[in-house]
Amino acid sequence: MADETRLKCCYELVTAGHEVDDPDVPARSYRWFRGWWTEGFAGNPHQIWLAATPSGALLGAYVLELPERDNRANGFLSVVVAPSCRRQGVGTTLIAHAAGQADLAGRTLLMSDARVGAPGHIFAGSIGARPGMIDVRRVLDAGPALPARLAGLRAEAEQHSAGYTLRLWAGITPDELVGPVCALNEAMADAPHGEAFEPMAWDADRIIAEDRRVIGQGRRMYSVAALHDATGAAAALTQVFVDPDVAGWGWQGLTAVTREHRGHRLGLLVKVAMLEWLAGAEPQISHFVTFNAAVNEHMIAVNDKLGHRVSDQFQMFEIDVADAKNLPARQ
Repeated sequence: MADETRLKCCYELVTAGHEVDDPDVPARSYRWFRGWWTEGFAGNPHQIWLAATPSGALLGAYVLELPERDNRANGFLSVVVAPSCRRQGVGTTLIAHAAGQADLAGRTLLMSDARVGAPGHIFAGSIGARPGMIDVRRVLDAGPALPARLAGLRAEAEQHSAGYTLRLWAGITPDELVGPVCALNEAMADAPHGEAFEPMAWDADRIIAEDRRVIGQGRRMYSVAALHDATGAAAALTQVFVDPDVAGWGWQGLTAVTREHRGHRLGLLVKVAMLEWLAGAEPQISHFVTFNAAVNEHMIAVNDKLGHRVSDQFQMFEIDVADAKNLPARQ
């Protein structure tokens, strides 16, 4: 099969299981999926392997990301198995194979996640993967009451944010803001994360490459920053992505506030400004999706004020490469 045909088969595997694996939000579009599986997250080197019958019928697949700049001891694994082939050893075989590839790349730990209660969550526990941090997915339903609520929240935030000016842009980060946006991405190192996970290091090249990757995959990207009037530094940033192939949904990206500018309600300010902007720029959006670590009380408080509801929980899992390589075959 041609690579594009194989990718489409993998996408069909994912969408075939979506109603069981992750039913509360729409599936990624094919363009989004294709970009992830062909380019990796943030351009990380990666491998794709398929499990198929002798006749070519696809049983399952995985994508294994092997970052070279950060997390050089880790491999990030996403496995998909055809719904009709589950509980037959396909997933175990794929993970053991991925562990072998990770070992060849000098990695000692495989990391993944699964929606709590989904088949993948149960499977991860059954193979001895260690449960880690919980991420909570929340959804904001945009409705007729939202504009008035946003106006009140903007007034609240502005009472605490004197000395800051908002800057809005669509698409690629403006040249003069690339450096400050790097600092805001670096601020995510303070966000809760597992002990074995190394936060990404950002520089201008990485920011530009990531922007181009997102735009190249057909998504529209919106950014709102709060700039410190006295220094010109970008103090806060929030970003939202819109996939034109997934109607009615917006996907929250980064929201960060640098340490020296915290305590001024800037996280609330930029998120309110984003929602007000998108009400005009993307009026078809009726739902906004965001993720927060369950222990990230500050950002959860902001999202609660905005009116987000809890959709699902996702659990991180880890398994040592040495253990995963030796998983017993299942019949």
